[in-house]
Amino acid sequence: MSLFENVTTAPADPILGLTETFQKDPRSAKINLSVGVFQDATGTTPVLGSVKEAERRLLEKERSKNYKPIDGDPEYDRRVRELLFGPSSELVEGGRAVTAHTPGGTGALRVLADFLSKNTPGRVVFMSEPTWANHGQIFAAAGLSTRTYPYFDKATNGLAFEAMLKALTEAPPQSVVLLHACCHNPTGVDPNAEQWQRLGQVLAERKHFPLVDFA
Repeated sequence: MSLFENVTTAPADPILGLTETFQKDPRSAKINLSVGVFQDATGTTPVLGSVKEAERRLLEKERSKNYKPIDGDPEYDRRVRELLFGPSSELVEGGRAVTAHTPGGTGALRVLADFLSKNTPGRVVFMSEPTWANHGQIFAAAGLSTRTYPYFDKATNGLAFEAMLKALTEAPPQSVVLLHACCHNPTGVDPNAEQWQRLGQVLAERKHFPLVDFA
């Protein structure tokens, strides 16, 4: 009896699965509109010259292959905070914001999910309907309960903002609210500046924990 006899295949990622379907399609007149990466006329995703130059500079300056600190390179962490909050913000050096490296974006979500599960047991994560297909699986795997809030209005092809606001107002205080910073996946519909302000007020009033996925 094999130790892995009962292991089942995880469901395919809908986006990457669409790419596989595209590649298997024998037709020549086809366009891949799945994963959002740049491709040239030959269908190749090239490495930008600026990226190659950055890699060259990094290799020239590199002096060691030793382990980085657990939370990542301190200089890089600080630069990330400067990019997010501005170099003159007190958040950059004042200790209110911290930065940690993770193995990719999905890894970041899982690290945070485990953190929430361990330190705030019983917390519910509210996700937009719809949201990225893997969001629910990641939080469920960490032992967190999930619910949804209205987001996309099919009638207008836009944001169901008032319904979204109402749902988050009625959500239990101190819930975790998963938000997409921009380019909402899969709808592409984002709140405008005024709506973000109103959304922030509700989150603060209800003492919700905003979890912003910035892919």
